[in-house]
Amino acid sequence: MPLIPKQGTLERVVLDKMMASKEGVTFLDFVGTGVTEDNIEQIVQNLRTGMFEAENDGAVKFDS
Repeated sequence: MPLIPKQGTLERVVLDKMMASKEGVTFLDFVGTGVTEDNIEQIVQNLRTGMFEAENDGAVKFDS
């Protein structure tokens, strides 16, 4: 089951913009969204590694 960032998170904002664009995105696409030069690298890293609050967090099983 794929993990999708929860609606309203910065990770979801970035993912939605990337999915909607066939040409790619630029930093200017994120003006006014809370995504800044200071946090965009961390947001993308979170998306790469799955380290974000997900829509289906309750369905993920944890190892003990």
